[in-house]
Amino acid sequence: MSAAELTALADERHPWDWYIDESWCTEALIATLGYDAFVGQHIHDPCCGRGTIPQVFSSFGFDVSGGDVEDRRGAYGFHVDNWAFDLRDFYLTRPQRAARPTSIAFNPPYSTQDGCIVTALSSMLVSRALRVATHKVCALVPSKWLHSDERHRLFQRKMPAAVLHLMERPSMPPGHLVPAMGDKAFGNGKADYSWVVFDNQVETAAGETRTHFVKPRDPVFKAAGRGR
Repeated sequence: MSAAELTALADERHPWDWYIDESWCTEALIATLGYDAFVGQHIHDPCCGRGTIPQVFSSFGFDVSGGDVEDRRGAYGFHVDNWAFDLRDFYLTRPQRAARPTSIAFNPPYSTQDGCIVTALSSMLVSRALRVATHKVCALVPSKWLHSDERHRLFQRKMPAAVLHLMERPSMPPGHLVPAMGDKAFGNGKADYSWVVFDNQVETAAGETRTHFVKPRDPVFKAAGRGR
């Protein structure tokens, strides 16, 4: 389950907003913030889809877990290690503070749950994540997500510690259409995305949010890693 391409037509939207993010997005998060930013923390993705985000963290040696309304791990040949998975709807689960040092990294559904539009869904999920995580909440969202009255209210409650603008547009095809799209599934992205990072260990005041502009990948690496 992940944040939908905002350009998608209604009949192309996955009913749970499951849009597949590529591994390089999470690799960029770790590379930009630095490995040490997550040392000693369990990494959980409550909307993990095929498992991209926890799998990348796992490849860096972190202890990880995931959850979702369906078990889609490994979809379309994606490699997944044997990490813990919880079949659970994060939107309907009562949030409880993690018992161990935990950061949440996820690509939350933007506005759709089981085919129904839920107003301010992504903001509510980020708020829930902030109540669960002891350390960071890293949300991969469309860049325009930053601009709305709802987000302003969220930021008044908890200011982001950092915003990482992906200067390369990610390709995020709707999960249920990937087989029919074939080689075109992971082509040119249609929307700009950013990582919005909150830190429960730090109080970030207005004007203190750090901004990063993440360099696009080399074309050779981009072609070799397409869909990974």
